[in-house]
This record gives sequence, C-alpha cells and structure tokens, in this order.
Amino acid sequence: MAQPNPRCNTCRVRNCSVLSNCSNNILEALSDNKEYLHFQRRERLLIEGQHGGGIYFIRSGIAKIEVNGKSGRPLILRLAGAGSVFGHRIRGSNNEQPLSVEAVEDLYVCHISLAYYDQLVEKSPALHSGMMQSLLNEIRQVELHAVRLTHLSVKERVAGTLLHIAALYQYQPGSNGIRVHLERQDLADLSGTTREQVSRMLSGLQQGGYIKYRGKHFKFFNLPGLQQIAALY
Repeated sequence: MAQPNPRCNTCRVRNCSVLSNCSNNILEALSDNKEYLHFQRRERLLIEGQHGGGIYFIRSGIAKIEVNGKSGRPLILRLAGAGSVFGHRIRGSNNEQPLSVEAVEDLYVCHISLAYYDQLVEKSPALHSGMMQSLLNEIRQVELHAVRLTHLSVKERVAGTLLHIAALYQYQPGSNGIRVHLERQDLADLSGTTREQVSRMLSGLQQGGYIKYRGKHFKFFNLPGLQQIAALY
C-alpha cells in the first residue's frame, strides 16, 4: 500500500543505510522517483525465483530473509531492520530473485525500479560503493553464521539469536520488553536447530535468569549474561 513519500535527505535511517554518503542531488532524485510502501505482517516483498521486483530500503520494521529448503518449507537465513536493502542481488545471469523477503511485522519501505536504480548508480559512485559494501557485509554474515553453526553449541547459538533479536527490536534494559512476532520454528531456523530444542533452551535460559518471557513477549534480556554464553557474537 502506497504511503505519503518521506524525503531521503531527512530520513532518520539514512546514516545507517547504503545512502549515507550520497549527495543531496542523488537523494532528491531518489525521493522524486520512489514509492513509499507499507507491508503488513506476513506479506512478501520479494519471492525466490521471481523476475524483477526492484530495490527496497527498509525505513522501519523487521523483515525475514528466507530460502526454500529441500522439504519445500522456507528456511530463515537472517532478520533485517531499518537501513537494510533488498533486491540488488537479482543482477545475476538468470535475472531471478535468490531469496524471499517477508514482513515479520508492519514494514515501511522505499522502493525504486531496477531500471531507475541502474540510472542512479551510473551517476553516483557513493551509491555504488554503498551497495558493494552491503553485499560484502552479507557475505561476512554468511561466513560468521557458518562458523557458529559448526563450532557453537545449541545453547550458544540460541543465546546469539536472542542477542540479535534484542538489538533489532532495540530492547532497552528497564523497559517493558519487546513483543517478537516470530514462531519457535523461526527461532530454530535462525539458531540452526529444532523447534523442540529452542523451547528447551528458552526454558533453561529463563530458569537461569537470562531472559523472562511469556509466549512472544520477551520481558527481560540479561544482555551481559547472554553475551557471555554466546562468546562469538
């Protein structure tokens, strides 16, 4: 659903996105040629295997990035929040989306077409550099995730996933906590384990005073304690 279009040069997440070093002229041009869209929870922005789709910049909300597994069930690779960009990896020879992106909660994004993105990149080395850095960061995340799956215990991986979620949802110690619209299977995918093991680990971490939760409402995170468990995070 289209929304009133915010300007890129005054966007509150500009400095944490690929647009951080772009000139005002590029930001003005982008503002004049983009859509500001709202996706409700469980709506998909991109679908694996589809052609086209454009470039999306997250202004607020959380999305999950998925690939189809052998069983046909989507597997979550990671979560992403404000400042993240999607759609730029379509530039392969088959011109298909390699990933699916779904809104975990209400998601507000800015969207431009692939054709207009190509025009902007030709005019802006800073945008091109930002996109390349984004791709390098994604590769680094994949490398670190592989290391964690190989070398860390289930408890360490679940603790790391909880830290990742607390950071994305901007959990503040002393607050009323955060409500996370993720299923136990989602947490299992992110942690590289099973839903049953995630449930056991969450119970154990709560008994140990590392978290307090009921259902999807995480009332408390002992951030130093979780960081000590998840040594590599």
